[in-house]
Amino acid sequence: MKSLDGINIVEFDSNMGAAYATMLLAENGARAIKVEPRGGSRERGTPHFHVLNRSKRALELDLDDRASDARVADLVRWADIVVTGFTPARLRQLNLDPESIRRINPRAIALGVPPFGNRGPDADFDANDELVAARGGIIGSQWARSGNPVALVFPAASYSAGVMAATAAVAAILARGANAAGQTVEVSLLAGAFSLHTGGILRHEKMTSLYHGPQDPLGPIPVYRLFEAADGKYLFAACGNATFWGKFAIAIDRPDLVGDPRFENAPWGIAQEHWQPLKNIIEPILRTRTRDEWLSILRESDVPCAPVMSRQEFIDHPQTRALGMRHEIDDPTLGRMVQMGLPVFLNDTPGEIGGASPEKGDDRAALQWLAEPKRETSAKSEPHINGKPPLDGVTVLDFASYIAGSYGPMILAQLGAKVIKIESLEGDSFRHFGFGFLGWNQGKRGISLNLASAEGRQIIHGLANKADIVVENLRPGRMRKFGFDYEALAARNPGIIYMSVNAFGNRGPDHNQPGFDPLLQARSGVMAAQGGHHGHPVYLTCAICDYGAAMLSAFGCVLALRARELTGRGQFCETSLLQSAMAFQAGEFAFYPGRPDMENGAAENRGRSAPSRAYQCRDGEWLFISLSSEPQWNALLTILPALPNTNWETAFTEPSEGALSEALAEQFAKLDRDDALATLKKSNIPATRVNHTRELFDDPQVLANDLIAELSHSQWGRVHQTGMLTKFSATPGQIERAAPMLGEHTDEILREYLGYSSDRIAQLRTARIVK
Repeated sequence: MKSLDGINIVEFDSNMGAAYATMLLAENGARAIKVEPRGGSRERGTPHFHVLNRSKRALELDLDDRASDARVADLVRWADIVVTGFTPARLRQLNLDPESIRRINPRAIALGVPPFGNRGPDADFDANDELVAARGGIIGSQWARSGNPVALVFPAASYSAGVMAATAAVAAILARGANAAGQTVEVSLLAGAFSLHTGGILRHEKMTSLYHGPQDPLGPIPVYRLFEAADGKYLFAACGNATFWGKFAIAIDRPDLVGDPRFENAPWGIAQEHWQPLKNIIEPILRTRTRDEWLSILRESDVPCAPVMSRQEFIDHPQTRALGMRHEIDDPTLGRMVQMGLPVFLNDTPGEIGGASPEKGDDRAALQWLAEPKRETSAKSEPHINGKPPLDGVTVLDFASYIAGSYGPMILAQLGAKVIKIESLEGDSFRHFGFGFLGWNQGKRGISLNLASAEGRQIIHGLANKADIVVENLRPGRMRKFGFDYEALAARNPGIIYMSVNAFGNRGPDHNQPGFDPLLQARSGVMAAQGGHHGHPVYLTCAICDYGAAMLSAFGCVLALRARELTGRGQFCETSLLQSAMAFQAGEFAFYPGRPDMENGAAENRGRSAPSRAYQCRDGEWLFISLSSEPQWNALLTILPALPNTNWETAFTEPSEGALSEALAEQFAKLDRDDALATLKKSNIPATRVNHTRELFDDPQVLANDLIAELSHSQWGRVHQTGMLTKFSATPGQIERAAPMLGEHTDEILREYLGYSSDRIAQLRTARIVK
């Protein structure tokens, strides 16, 4: 049995976010039909298409031909979930808007993954991933020594939106209830971009930057960064706390650095003026030995570190194979391929890759599904829904810290779950990140207690008896030490769902190594790809491994809730930074003869070509253009007549740095950004502003889609941060509160869940059992 057995999905070919969401759902038991235009999707033949559309069946239709309406209606009636990535105007044009779907099938969930959301001045702008990354703050926040925007060489926003949309779809299935009521669900690509940096989308008058000085694409601080070794190869050393910093200093035979007054409060608290002096000391030392020699020395000293690898090396690595993340498949178009495996494991109801992407023009399997008798619904009356959030009544115990552990329960909180953040008396170590902590722990209540005490364990067991989900991200085996492992908790509560998030999974040769986001960035090939063939690797400020693992953990939790509805049992679930590193480069982890070069970035990468890149305007602001057709190019030539009269075939292949890009840069430098964007919009030329994070709070498109929330924090008062990322028309989610102070809700949790009296709580506080 799989979690989504009995669920039918129709996906209308649109964008990568919609395709990815459908793939994730299909590989957990849903039957998915992809509707392509006559002649097939224009993306066929690309590695992204042949990864993101595996496990589906295909059907070709001309949606603009009204003769197809009857078949479209058949598909919508067959479906439990209808997935689109079109703009609102295009949906209305195709009669696939939520109202039209509801008229045909009131029990269908209309899942939309529009580029910029369904509201606002740019709702009908059919933007691609590059433009969304520019508008959503990803390109503007990537570090470069120049301080200028840097375009990523993979569609991060689309992958993020795909995982979030799949999570929202399962939550909507959970919310349907006995009467199987449908509703409209939305996760825009823009929301996907937001979901990749919630810890940075914060505004408060007292908030200061954790990082100061020049932006270093090798890493944020002198001892949490990339280093070049004697053989020209790179490694990443992740001294994220004082303990690792001390071990690192000893490992490089410079213990005196720990006592050097210039480097007090290392690693994160070193004064800015001493960053470069420390780099000047460490870098020559690391160049005295080869990379492998340093990796051996650092690992023996228990310093977290990793080699910079290629994607090919990573997918062939023994640890990747041990997790089943290297999967061979025979694609009918591209031949024998190596792709990623399943990014989330559910022990009792595991997913399965249901085959390669469908062959072009082969409608037989899809038509066979449509011809089967319609499944009878259990509903005995007109569909209706209770209006409560999708996860209303679900209790989550959050034992997690860092981003990879904490952000997943935050997503569940936005979906309506009651999330209890459980911390030691010292608290989550990521509290020292200040306001960033608010971006990963929104919507939770907090309890602080001595986990090693008998009374503390009694409290945890009492809470676990009433919980639905446990999320933890300790190293494998650590929860067993406290008696909070899955086997121990399931013996008390067989319905409990236990999500384990760690660096390398729970098996394999490297499973017990410490891991942080940049260590998996380094291993996974994304740093090398972003740096390109002729430059140094690049540290991504967009922490895809951390945020990705958290999003995948939330997806696994809702899948397990759906499975529990079918079986009555909870189960053990897991994901890892390793799996998220691949899941958020899914289309890039596609290897076959003739594979295109997708590792061709640069530290100062402005885009993939002259007609698709960022340009600076006269007022110092940046815009991003992304042209994809000859009419668009001809329109640009009309607007900027001083450009060389190059044909589209030539312009399309012009590099990001070259004569044509210089000519375009010269023309845009004569215009203010708002004027340039207004002119481009009138001529239907795809372009948008490049937002820095600080600009997101006043962007009208962002505000129109409720992607910013104003919350009240117990210490800081009003704080602006990430708003609702998933939208439900009938069962809207919620943000009840800002992140909790340490132990802020201890008393009310003990009273509400365990019935403790005020006197008993006071005794526990006096005995330093709780805080």
